[in-house]
Amino acid sequence: MSALKKGLQQLAILLQLLWAFLPGIIFILFAYIFLTGFVQGKDIILTGLKSRQTGLFFIIGLLFWVLITWYTSRLIAYNHDRLFQVARKGLYHTPRILGFTCFTVIIIALTVLNPSERNNLKQWIIFGISGIGYAVLHPLFERIKNKSNRKALILYRNVLWLLFVIIIGTMVWLNTSLAYICLLPVLQAGYLFLVISRKKISETILKHYAIPANKNLISKGMAYKNLVVWIFTDKEGKRDPLKKELMIQTEKNIFLWFNIFSVCAMLIYFAAVFSISFSRYITALPIILLSFGILLGAGNIITLFSLKQKINFHFLLLLAIVIAGFFNEPHDVNLLQLNESNQYNARPSLRAHFNKWIEERKIQLKDSSLKTFPVYFVLADGGASRSAYWTASVLGKIETTSSGNFSKQLFCLSGASGGSLGNMSFFATLLNRTGVNNRNTIEEYLSSDFLSFPLIRLLGPDIILPLIPFQLLHDRAAALEKSFQTTNNENEITRLMNMPFSALQLQRDSSNALPLVFINCTRMQDGAPAVVSNVNIEKNVFGKRIDVLKNLDAKQDLSVAAAVTLGARFPYFSPAGRIGNEYFVDGGYFDNSGAGVVHETILDLQSMIMDSIKNNPQHPYQKIRFNVLHITNEPETEKKISTIHPLVNDLAAPVKTILGSYARQTDINNLRLYKYLLEIYKGDTTYTSINLYKKGEEDGYPMNWSISEESLTRMNKRLSAHEGIASIGQSIKR
Repeated sequence: MSALKKGLQQLAILLQLLWAFLPGIIFILFAYIFLTGFVQGKDIILTGLKSRQTGLFFIIGLLFWVLITWYTSRLIAYNHDRLFQVARKGLYHTPRILGFTCFTVIIIALTVLNPSERNNLKQWIIFGISGIGYAVLHPLFERIKNKSNRKALILYRNVLWLLFVIIIGTMVWLNTSLAYICLLPVLQAGYLFLVISRKKISETILKHYAIPANKNLISKGMAYKNLVVWIFTDKEGKRDPLKKELMIQTEKNIFLWFNIFSVCAMLIYFAAVFSISFSRYITALPIILLSFGILLGAGNIITLFSLKQKINFHFLLLLAIVIAGFFNEPHDVNLLQLNESNQYNARPSLRAHFNKWIEERKIQLKDSSLKTFPVYFVLADGGASRSAYWTASVLGKIETTSSGNFSKQLFCLSGASGGSLGNMSFFATLLNRTGVNNRNTIEEYLSSDFLSFPLIRLLGPDIILPLIPFQLLHDRAAALEKSFQTTNNENEITRLMNMPFSALQLQRDSSNALPLVFINCTRMQDGAPAVVSNVNIEKNVFGKRIDVLKNLDAKQDLSVAAAVTLGARFPYFSPAGRIGNEYFVDGGYFDNSGAGVVHETILDLQSMIMDSIKNNPQHPYQKIRFNVLHITNEPETEKKISTIHPLVNDLAAPVKTILGSYARQTDINNLRLYKYLLEIYKGDTTYTSINLYKKGEEDGYPMNWSISEESLTRMNKRLSAHEGIASIGQSIKR
């Protein structure tokens, strides 16, 4: 019983330690899981190492994260005198271990960088080596510190700083994962030596410092000293006043250098918050590491204030955000204000548009040598830039191999999220009929970094956005929209993204009727399907599907980029966008391919065609065959069904069911459309799936708003080698 009691007491102390340093532990766990277990995280690392300047910012971000993790954890430790009485070694070692582990996590992430590699054994080996390294190096460095005088320690420190400069310069110059894997452990060991030796270097300089005999002098002096006293001492602690004084004298210099380095890192961070070009310049990986440092530092500072004042400032901040949310809406959709009324009331009906589209092709339709007249509908699955790049590249290749005939027989583009971005990128090339020569433009645009600018808004300002009045700072969805509108080189796609969506309606005055567009989204409040389209969404055709554009005032409009973003708001990366009293999120919540609205479209058009043929059996409409090209980017592997914990069953069964239903609902919509086409064409399928993945291939392409060059190369190889794309283009050409 005595042993059991002692064990429980030790467990209680351990839990107190974990709670005291929980924020730092959470960021380390998140970094480990995301950067080693997700294809997106691995691709972000590949992008972060694409050039020497991004490699330099990667090192800056890593060192800042390490510094903040170690130093702010020390501040928390200094203000836990009660815990210090029972867990002295824990408070002493934990901040050092956390900083040390930051290096370990990044080394592991670099080691398993291949998208298909998890290699748990390799990860455990590195964790084991890291743990042994700390256990060996820490007492070794302590011994060196104890046996060396101040002059020798300063020499060691200066040599180490010089070595740091050489190592960082070498890593950045080589800028390969192997170089980082080999040299980061040297920085890791050097970090530990600097942390251990710094105190003796500072203490020994005080041998000529007259420690005051009067303990009241401790709280007097310069304002800077008083700040250090306030930060590093627990007013309820029982430490000897003279020891406090000695501690303060040893801490004040490193506290100054800590603040200098922090200010420099924060300047980089805030430059990226307000500048889209700079955020793209440093890329997402440094942004993540810098943001971890900023958020952890802010959280620990709030914790410090809470400990000092005995007030839970975390709760007060959360309460302030909740209250401010009743008066300030930070997630309004970015609407354009027009001088004239928009054109949405003048949008044609579906049948009117189809008749005009057919009228421009009546010569082909009446050509007696043609037995069938194919009309193409495109479904584009969501999936961020992966989907956008694959969709537009496939459409561009079909357009090229068909010698421009594909776009002449393309009636509809329907998609969600990244699929809509891919559709609209291809659509932009049709405005000036340049699609056959514009694959390079499409691929250059969609290989842009759309991630970094909204990501830094997500990992910082958006947390307190309700507290910022008058919408002085826009949210991460607006940042994503701006990313769609701004690239290094302006082209027809960026020009389209900046156009009002109503301008797509005006294009119908030209001699070439363009494809109709369905950008699918979902109303958050009730999960109702919604759509942004350049045709009128009639109730008798599309049922209860919401026409988003009808919610706008007469002199309001959406940019094309805002419309695409509206269908790509997948929480938590992008919040629901508010228009009036309605909030809209990603179309993938209800229909990730856009098959539902296409099914309704074909049902209505087929009804019109059958009525025409019934009245005139020789009507040219009898040649029309609706063809669906479903461009998808999901692995065709069977989902493994496994058991779950009873507690998960009790608490999270509804959530897991709802999450699982999204994909199944899309599958059912696709299957309904597929079976309907089989029915009207007597078993002859006109539904073709074009998947990024081969059958049985595992997930290896990132679902990010940015794609590394390595992933783009693999996608281009898949595009070139795909079995069906070229044959579809050749068939259309014939």
